Formats: sequence, structure tokens, C-alpha cells
Amino acid sequence: MHNRKLWMFVYDKVGAQASANLFSLVMTARANGLEPFQYLTYLFEHLPSAATVEAIEALLPWNLGAVLNAPKRDL
Repeated sequence: MHNRKLWMFVYDKVGAQASANLFSLVMTARANGLEPFQYLTYLFEHLPSAATVEAIEALLPWNLGAVLNAPKRDL
């Protein structure tokens, strides 16, 4: 489904803004070579503990490529 069709389900300005924010996060993750679901999972797990501007900036997609694309090690 194209994004244009998804806008049919937005009923108010707040919903439109929330959808635009989410689409922006997904497309920025893709543009930075990240898998969007993996990025959003990491972001939503770590964002609550980000207390400073620097901590929030560290969660931006262009700063997480090395973390999320690193090979997984078995422990």
C-alpha cells in the first residue's frame, strides 16, 4: 500500500502529525542503511533513558549504523 492511501485513515491534525513523524523515522532509517523495525525497536527501548540532548542525538539513525549493523555475537 502506498503512503498516499495510508493518509485516508488519518482523521485529525494530531493523527496526521503522528503519522508523518513515524514515516519520517522509517524513511530516515532506510536512508541510513538501517532496517526500520530494528531501528524503531532499539529507539523505543533506549529513548526513555535518554536524559540529555547528547543522549537523544546518539539515538538518531545516522549515529546508530555501527551499533545496529554490527554482527551479533553469541554469548
